[in-house]
Amino acid sequence: MNSIAIETNNQEGSKLYKCREYPYKVSANLHYFRKDERFCDIELISGKTKVKAHRVVLAASCEYFDAMFNVGLEETQKGRVLLHSVPSVILPLIIDFIYTGEITIDKATVQNLLIAADMLQLRELVYGCGEFLKRELHPSNVLGIFRFAETHNCKELAEEALTHAQAHWNLVANGDELLELPLQQLITLLSSEQLKVDNEAQVLYPALKWLEHEPATRRRHCFEVLSHVRLPLISPQVLDSAIKTVHDPSIAVALRTVRVDMKSGRGALVSLSAEPRARARRVLVIVGGSCHDNVPHPAVTTDNILFSALKFDLHKREWEELAPMGIARIQPGVATLGGRVYAVGGEQGSQILANGEVYDPQLDKWSDIAPMKEARCEFGLTAWKSNLYAFGGWVGSDMGSSVEVYDPVSDEWTLVEDMPEPRFGMGVGGCTHTWRHTQDLLCYHPLLRKWQTLKSMRHARSQAAAVVLDNYLYVIGGIGPRRTVLASVERYSFDDDRWEEVGNLKEARACCVAGAAEGVLVVAGGDTETEHRAFYQERTTLSSVEIYDPVENTWRSAPPLPHSRTEAGAALL
Repeated sequence: MNSIAIETNNQEGSKLYKCREYPYKVSANLHYFRKDERFCDIELISGKTKVKAHRVVLAASCEYFDAMFNVGLEETQKGRVLLHSVPSVILPLIIDFIYTGEITIDKATVQNLLIAADMLQLRELVYGCGEFLKRELHPSNVLGIFRFAETHNCKELAEEALTHAQAHWNLVANGDELLELPLQQLITLLSSEQLKVDNEAQVLYPALKWLEHEPATRRRHCFEVLSHVRLPLISPQVLDSAIKTVHDPSIAVALRTVRVDMKSGRGALVSLSAEPRARARRVLVIVGGSCHDNVPHPAVTTDNILFSALKFDLHKREWEELAPMGIARIQPGVATLGGRVYAVGGEQGSQILANGEVYDPQLDKWSDIAPMKEARCEFGLTAWKSNLYAFGGWVGSDMGSSVEVYDPVSDEWTLVEDMPEPRFGMGVGGCTHTWRHTQDLLCYHPLLRKWQTLKSMRHARSQAAAVVLDNYLYVIGGIGPRRTVLASVERYSFDDDRWEEVGNLKEARACCVAGAAEGVLVVAGGDTETEHRAFYQERTTLSSVEIYDPVENTWRSAPPLPHSRTEAGAALL
């Protein structure tokens, strides 16, 4: 015997002997007994197929048979069990698996095997069939597998199929399986943050296609279906074009009613504001900033402040120029709200700005918005629900603590409660009257209008980039004590309330911009230090871009900015 183990027991002088081959020998012998019909005491019948077996083996392997034999049904007492719901070709395969733990699964048998295994509560075989189907997932069959998995309570398979459908939405949405989906499963897809789309029109058209596939029974669900399409992100021109493609008069009327509701600003039928889906946010928009090299830059003022805007496609890893802003600005507040990018405040020359503008990606156009109550630069700007929040910054001639809230519907800013102390140059940390570089992490609760102090960073810094990815807040680079430009990166866990250091940047940088999507961080531009004649250091504006993979904890170089830039603003769109 080769597979033998001897282990010392707890009792002194005694040893436990184990033969690892023994269970396999018993299992194999039971299988041979069944094949030879020796000691069999039950007959399983499906159609014309009859399989003899041992009750004790079936009961030990399968909860279904254990319960059946315990109840003592009349059939079992006669030594025969009819299994009408198990196809006759599947029954022998199932019984072989019970005795051996082995089975050959193929496309022809997998669904019937899974159904039978689910009925018989053979979880091991259900799992095996699920693993087979996971490998077969394709945009052409994924929705059918999703429905099948949900019907038979195969949660892992259903989740895997749903993830596959979301990742390949444009292919799935053009297939026939979508048209046969029940309403609730369609809504599961339409409401998902994880649909990988370039724009929301790629959700609207499949939704309309589903409604028109069986208009007589589905038109009553029109408003419910459309409520899960983020219509405010779709341009009026695209909506009007979609209305023209609808053939069913009732559905067309419903869509026109929604269009009028949005145009009037009532919002009685659909929401008037919406955020892009998480997996649709694949573009990092960078606006404004300054440059300090001799390379020609587009759209600059005489003091090298930029009007220009760029976008970086995180999927294609490509840069593209956008329409320039109306006003050149450095250190503006930039945030995304309702599928549009807002650039607010900042500085031009020696003038601190209060004005702002908003970029519509569908029109590639900037439009003015109402100015803030207080001019400010180097401040925090973020979106929460349907509003923008502006925090602190350099306000007028000194650092400020005021907070303003912007309502895009009324195009109006309102001053609310102040920050605990004046502060500028922060995403996290920043500068205060007391400290040039701080380690603070402050949390603002908009509903309560209260501030909370969280665990401090490991390193004091200002003019760093801050961005959230997968429930971590990353703080990147910046300026530390003695005006050192930092390459260090640390992240804060919202779950654990603790900081940890991660991999350093390839290049130290301050006043850079950053974004997160597609599971990675992107950092672009900024300033760094350059040794000059070995006597002093001067700042150099960067065009380099780095991408961080949190799984590998590594920064890698990415396609550089078309032109160097620092003190810019950025937001994910």
